[in-house]
Amino acid sequence: MDLERKPSHHHPKEGRPIMNKEQIYDEQISPLMTDIIAVCKKHKIAFVASFAIPNDEDNDLRCTTALFESRDKSTEDVEDFRKACSILRGERQSPMMMTVDHGDGSKTVTSILG
Repeated sequence: MDLERKPSHHHPKEGRPIMNKEQIYDEQISPLMTDIIAVCKKHKIAFVASFAIPNDEDNDLRCTTALFESRDKSTEDVEDFRKACSILRGERQSPMMMTVDHGDGSKTVTSILG
């Protein structure tokens, strides 16, 4: 099976294939990210990087990379990165629900979203 991606569009003036964003990520950004990840691991630098790279098959395609370890063990900073990563990945936190029963028999329902 040939896994090579073949661009389906050509540049209108130059006739060369137009690369989609996933191909650009794979060929140009991914090698840089490999270096960035290595440096961040070596020096224990926490980071979150996210790229929107839609293609013909998946218009919502994303690539998110995160490293949560930091040199100073600052849990607050790392927790912020975890939250950011969770949001970028579309993970939803469960809302807190609060119901107040009033003396007149009515109720107030409040949702607190994180």
